[in-house]
Amino acid sequence: MMKDAGQIRLLVLILAVSLALRVALALQGGQYFLGDEPRYHRGIDLWLAAADGRWAEARDILGRPEHAAFAWLGAVLTPLQHTLARFTAHGDWSDPGNIYASAGLAAALLAIFSVANIWLVYRLARSAGADDGEAWWAALLAAASNTLFYYARHLLPYDVALSAWLAALVLAGSARPRDRLAAGVFAGLTYHLYNGYWFLLPLAFGWSLRRPAAAPTRRRLDPWWLLGGVTGFGLPLLVGTVFGGAHYWTVLRDFSGTVKQGLFAEGWSLPWEYLAHSESLLGYLLLGVIAGALLQFRGRVPDRVRSYLVLLAGAYGLMVLMSTGLGKFVLYARTARPLVPLFCVVGGWAVQEFTVHFPRRRLVALVVAGLALLNFAPHFLQTFPRDVEGRILATLGNPKAGLSVDGCIFRPLVLPVVRPELVLVNAQFLYPVRAYAGYPEGKVLLAIANPLGYVPYQYEGHTPRERRLLRENDITVKLIRLADPGAVPDHPPPDRLFTDADRPDGFDHGRR
Repeated sequence: MMKDAGQIRLLVLILAVSLALRVALALQGGQYFLGDEPRYHRGIDLWLAAADGRWAEARDILGRPEHAAFAWLGAVLTPLQHTLARFTAHGDWSDPGNIYASAGLAAALLAIFSVANIWLVYRLARSAGADDGEAWWAALLAAASNTLFYYARHLLPYDVALSAWLAALVLAGSARPRDRLAAGVFAGLTYHLYNGYWFLLPLAFGWSLRRPAAAPTRRRLDPWWLLGGVTGFGLPLLVGTVFGGAHYWTVLRDFSGTVKQGLFAEGWSLPWEYLAHSESLLGYLLLGVIAGALLQFRGRVPDRVRSYLVLLAGAYGLMVLMSTGLGKFVLYARTARPLVPLFCVVGGWAVQEFTVHFPRRRLVALVVAGLALLNFAPHFLQTFPRDVEGRILATLGNPKAGLSVDGCIFRPLVLPVVRPELVLVNAQFLYPVRAYAGYPEGKVLLAIANPLGYVPYQYEGHTPRERRLLRENDITVKLIRLADPGAVPDHPPPDRLFTDADRPDGFDHGRR
């Protein structure tokens, strides 16, 4: 086993490399592609409203319940984003376009939480009783996880909420009351950072009752944790009620019923299908190692590993119950993400058990890192529709807009068409998908793969039928010089679109 000092140096190296990769990914673009990303702008609006003394607007934002704590965090990060933007060509925020142009900086700041999750996986293993070697393997697996990587380019609350939950698990086993109080606060805030992680709250509570590694008996109900939990969960509700009144609770009730894009029936299978696509070969190998360790060392599986497995079963069970079982919430790729840190801590134990006497343990680490880079590489080759639009607007002017599929929510740029002989097709997130329609006749001037061609993105609301349509048909982003400009309207006809009247409430792939 490597010495503790060596373990720490390698951990720091893992965190540094992980941060560098994530910041590079964020600065490459891709923001405002997924549905929850425009919600980050609420934090920017909150900061700007408060800074300008527009208190009515600030109160309105504080009175909205959707991922409320994420808006608070966005308001904290906004001055940092603006400060960084001053070192670029987008520092003048009197032009709203510069705010959106500096979105990569905001994503880079949020990426810090993605890296923090790797460190928290390490701390979770250590707090549960693992030695440095086992915890280091868990951190390496978390750093190598594609699922925990590629969201870092987007302005999403998932990593932040996951950080709060993991911090709650880490601190719950502490002997210090202030740590257990903080654990409860973090657990309560998890829901308000991202409402879709409601199922993590009871899991955090259950973990707080677990017997700590150094304690001889199981812990009883902890008043410090409960006080923190009530505070973390209740404070945002209080703020929302103060500023939103009865309307806050009406929106909260309605918003909880909007998790319905997709199929309830595939709730039991979607997490595994998504993770198989996202983690690829590394994921299969990890599952094999875990299964092998549980079988070979079944007589001496540590209590902490049994506890991880209970958390895994609890998370999966709650997801299946509320989706396939009760038909309340559809599952998405993002819903499955909290399973990954738990697989990493179990995997850390399994890899440690198999390699503890292996003379070339670093070779195993290099294999893990190599497979991770194979999974990461495609993300650096992606170009996103918003970035394509920006370049076309700057060089050619605004063309017509079109889609090669029918039934989508269609939000073209709110700008007059100045190049009617050109049409830009599929420059957006394609949802929902009713049928394939094809492209208009003309000369293709530019063709760039739509990010939805990357299969894991197709698990953010699409049904199995829609995923099949996306995979079997051409959804490339194309700029076409029309053979007959008069035959193509500025926008697709209404009967080819998913109208606002039909759009699920709370689902927004809107354009800024």
